[in-house]
Amino acid sequence: MSIILTIKKTISLFLACVMMLLFPAGPAEQYSAKNEDRLVADFTVLSDTHIEGNNYDTYKTFRRLLNGVKANKNGTDALVFLGDNTMNGQDIESMFFYGTLDRVKPANNIFVVQGNHDVGNGEGDYEQLRDRFLDYNNIFFDAGLTKAYYHRIVKGCYLIFLASESDTVNDAYISDEQIEWLRDILAEAQEAGSPIFVFNHHPIYAIQDDSMKLVRELQGIDNLLYIFGHTHWAINDTWTIYEEYGIQSINLPRCIDDGIGLQIEVYEDEIVVRIRDYYDDFWVEGYEKTYEIK
Repeated sequence: MSIILTIKKTISLFLACVMMLLFPAGPAEQYSAKNEDRLVADFTVLSDTHIEGNNYDTYKTFRRLLNGVKANKNGTDALVFLGDNTMNGQDIESMFFYGTLDRVKPANNIFVVQGNHDVGNGEGDYEQLRDRFLDYNNIFFDAGLTKAYYHRIVKGCYLIFLASESDTVNDAYISDEQIEWLRDILAEAQEAGSPIFVFNHHPIYAIQDDSMKLVRELQGIDNLLYIFGHTHWAINDTWTIYEEYGIQSINLPRCIDDGIGLQIEVYEDEIVVRIRDYYDDFWVEGYEKTYEIK
């Protein structure tokens, strides 16, 4: 680790400790999976935290959300952030975001998707801000990332994280190289018969130049969920947990506004998804779905 990165990490941890002292979060109500005895894996997903350097309210909300996630009775196997983790891609925002995650330790694993705001929201130096994104993930999570897209296997489940490769805002640029990489990972996961969770900041159809480029790769694959944010849409009966182009999809709102996130429970024969308010500690009624594992 370079001296500069070491200094950044030290400052991040210092700032996080100061903010945690200034804005303590109270205890959260404990929660657990529906069927603890049969549980194989348990994941939490949040989107659009939008930590803003001069807006301490976003930090205070973020801190309380993490406490809510950490209240999982049996521990969360992985916490996934769907991008727009920061508002402007600034160093100070990343310091608050990653430093707080390090101090709170809300899950056994933490994985972060790159969003358009993390790389300047169309007004920044994409390569510089992408490299900053990689640096923070590498120094805090020892992620070993060389690209903004990557995958991990957690308790037999394939977690795939996609990323735009240019300075886009309301769509994503997915290169042919990334598509080929995705195709190989999907084939590997299918051969293993594993549950597959594809995480991306943008909707499945919001792909630059060819809106169906990603759709074609994901159609017809068993045991796959596509989970995204970006839209900031409040949860609703039509566009939160739904099927699009034959692909099981979940669209999460901006968690910093309403505390809403997703809990994924994986069992031997099924996947259960539930919407939870991690800020006020309750399950949102009417937003639960079970998918049979084929």
